[in-house]
Amino acid sequence: MLVAMQESSPSTQPHSRAHYPYVTRALLQLFAEGALTNVTGVVVEPVYGYIARITYNDGTHRITYGNDLGLNTSAASELAKDKGHTKFLLRTIGINCPDGSEFLLPWWAATIGPSQTLWGNDAIRTTSMAPAYIHDHLGYPVYVKPADGSKGADIFKVSNEEELAAAFDTYEDKRVRVAVVEEPIKMPDYRVVMLDGALISAYQRIPLTVVGNGNSTIQELVVQLQQQYFDAGRDTRINIEDPRIGQHLRMQGLNLAYRPRLNEAVTLVPVSNLSSGGTSKDVSEAISHAWVDMAAYVASNFNLRLCGLDIGCADITDGNSPYSVLEVNHAPGLDHYALSGEAQKRLVHEFYTKVLNALPSVRP
Repeated sequence: MLVAMQESSPSTQPHSRAHYPYVTRALLQLFAEGALTNVTGVVVEPVYGYIARITYNDGTHRITYGNDLGLNTSAASELAKDKGHTKFLLRTIGINCPDGSEFLLPWWAATIGPSQTLWGNDAIRTTSMAPAYIHDHLGYPVYVKPADGSKGADIFKVSNEEELAAAFDTYEDKRVRVAVVEEPIKMPDYRVVMLDGALISAYQRIPLTVVGNGNSTIQELVVQLQQQYFDAGRDTRINIEDPRIGQHLRMQGLNLAYRPRLNEAVTLVPVSNLSSGGTSKDVSEAISHAWVDMAAYVASNFNLRLCGLDIGCADITDGNSPYSVLEVNHAPGLDHYALSGEAQKRLVHEFYTKVLNALPSVRP
């Protein structure tokens, strides 16, 4: 029995809602196809599709929330969301990660500072201390990111103190609590997705890039790329007003009016997240087992059954290659990866079938 609250006509059925999270859309498709043989009912909140309740034939239930399949504990998920605490634990278990530190934004320091001082904690660092820290330990350029950010949002690559201050001003306006400042890792970026110690997928993440046709401007190429994404069913929206695009182009001596030569590739943002418009290249067959073992080790130490490990690695086929773990993800979205090719989509749907069809009391 499929229960879609407040839905009536076929055109408004939740499986046709393109704005639903990919997990919800995949759940409804797989259930409609009869692939979820242990599932007797699905209830989806109809307006946004963000919450789904799955009923199984033994009377148990599973809740999905956005792209979170509900496999990980809340403590493990909260830890993975915090980039500062994540780096602390990575270093504790002997995993390389970018050098850097965390700094409280002024509004948050003013909020918690008095109580921290009262209890004798004098180790708090605020953003006013970041310029000296960068001067003494890192040097420019550096990456600046919200400690609890996701999907590549509000990550800046800054080259001087003025750009650093501008990034912090943005965070202060958005009420970001803690900023992470870290060195850039100049190696290809990969995501390795693990479930219960087994590899689900591995792919290289390539930053948002346009390729010249010898005629169009960068701005026109972005419009064309956006249409290609929509045609492919990808919901990524490229914000041409994103200040990171203008900043990154200026660093290359370019602007939106520049007309790239035929086949000239121009990178628009300095982050490789697929949510920010990047693309992917599958390396599941090529990745060295050493990196799979490391991803399983990290997932185990973070108590994450489902884990997406972001790795900067010089050569993903070589287990002895230089590397740095960039982030740990508790609910790695697979929608952009699934839309990169039929083989990838089939793999993702096989994974979702395995997880969503498993009784909540039994590991898939």
